[in-house]
Order: sequence, then C-alpha cells, then structure tokens
Amino acid sequence: MKNIKISIIVFSLLIFSFADIYAFFSKDDVGTSTAQFLKLGIGARSASLGNAVASVYTGADSIYWNPSNLGYTNRKELSFSHAVWFEDISYQWLAFALPTEKYGVFGTAVQYVSYGNMDRVDNTNVSYGSFSPLDMALYLSYANNYKSIYYGANLKYIYSKIENSASAVAVDFGVNYDFNNYRTSVGAALTNVGTKMKFNNEEENLPMLFKTGISHFVTYDWLVSLDLNFPRDNEIYFNFGTEYYIEIAKNAELALRAGYDGRNKDVPGFNWLTLGFGLQYSDYGFDYAFIPYGDIGMTHRFSFSIKFGKTCREES
Repeated sequence: MKNIKISIIVFSLLIFSFADIYAFFSKDDVGTSTAQFLKLGIGARSASLGNAVASVYTGADSIYWNPSNLGYTNRKELSFSHAVWFEDISYQWLAFALPTEKYGVFGTAVQYVSYGNMDRVDNTNVSYGSFSPLDMALYLSYANNYKSIYYGANLKYIYSKIENSASAVAVDFGVNYDFNNYRTSVGAALTNVGTKMKFNNEEENLPMLFKTGISHFVTYDWLVSLDLNFPRDNEIYFNFGTEYYIEIAKNAELALRAGYDGRNKDVPGFNWLTLGFGLQYSDYGFDYAFIPYGDIGMTHRFSFSIKFGKTCREES
C-alpha cells in the first residue's frame, strides 16, 4: 500500500509539472500540426485499453507508446498490426524487439498508412488522372534499465506524400518506474520532438505529445491503467483501460479488455467505449479491438505477435 501511495504521488507530480507548461493548448490549436497519422495509435491490445498504456508493457509495440517499456523485453519479439479503417484507408504497423544480455534492448518498427487512389480534379471539376497519398514513419529504438528505473528513446524518420512530399526527423523519450515487484508502474513519454515538415513553401510542426500514466495489477490477473495526455495541438485529455486474464487451457489465456479514449469525446454519437480481447497460446498472441468513432463509423484492429529465441534478460 505504501508503494501504491508513492506511485500516485509521483504520477501527480508529473501531471502538475507539465500541466502548467501545456495549459495554453486548447481546441483552438487543432490543425496547427502536420503528420496527424502519428496520432493514430498502434496495436489492438492498446486500442481496446483506450490507449492508456504509458506505463504498461505492450511488447514490441512499446516502441510506439513509450520506448522505455521496451526494456522489459526478455526474448526476441515480432509484432504486426492491421487496422480496418474508413473508406480505402489501410493502416499497418510492424515492429521487432531484440533484447541482449548486457547491452539493453534494441528495436525497429515501421508505421505505414495508405489512403488509396484519389482522383486529381482541376478547378472546373474535371478529373485528370489520380494520385496515391501515403504516410510512413521508420523507428530505431533502444531501452535499458537501472534497477526499477526503465528508460528508452526512439529516433525516427517521418515521410508524407500527397502530391508533393515532405519529411522530418524526430525523437521520442520515455521513462518508467516500477513498484511492488512490477504490480504498480508509473510511466511518461515525450514523443514527436523534431524538425518541421515542409510542403511547398509552408513549414508545419509535428504533433508533439507528453503522455504520463499509472497502472496497477489489482490481482495477478486484473490490470487497471490511467493516462493523462498533453498534446501540442489540442486540449488535455485522459485515457482509461482495464484488462482481465482467464486461463482457458494449459499455456493458453484469454484476456478481456475495455477502455475509454478521451481524445474522441467531442465526436458526435457513440464513441466513449473501446472493447477487445486477446488470445495468448505459448509464444503466440492474437488481439482484436473494436473502436467506435460515433457518427463517423467504427474501426477494427487486429494484431499478431510471436516470441522466439532464448531468454536474454531477467523475467519481468
């Protein structure tokens, strides 16, 4: 109980220290950043938890959410995610984590969004061909730990193409601290700190975000988590998630999940609840998430992961 109180105090200090810095950001800042695909999130497990995963280990997907959590990885891991998005939008994520015995954990990932073919139309509404917009980010990651303090960083290359193209370089930083032998964690990440992207003659900022969170295993099979987000181009919002594990067979578990993503609160219609489940059998994992976006529609996410090779670091 003492460690839980300490973790809540640390989480509160992180919140209040950054709340003053980001207090002047509001809805009025919407549209002031580019590369919006960087906000889409990745992984079906994370999505069904309402993206409240700043302090939660999410395997190789930790590269995206908080690179410090990659430090928990003790075996090689490959993760792939696919999102069934609106219209012809296709969204993929592929990540690989490589732990070492002495030098920490290395990782790499690619985030890719294709928007399908779009007609090119002139000012008289006459079509003359088509074009295929896309967004992409390449990640190189590193994480390690000193006792219960985990730290990590990403270097990433960001590329966007509409008709013209633009690119940028950015870094992410993350830290996580564990209490109660991994039962309670407090984490924070600062993402998309980098150069501006220039389309034609206009330069735009990346969607920088500070995210902090706390998570706790109420029992060994029941997790709850809460995040608070401070975006550069919008108002502050929070995420909440919960997950319950059920052993269904030898070496097989079913995870039931639900969450709330405050970023979608202003979307009209049903949008406040995220749902999903996961199946883990030995070294293989499958996750599904259902994400409603109110009157806009609904999306589905699927993720697959596999662990292989020998254990390189202590079990976490």
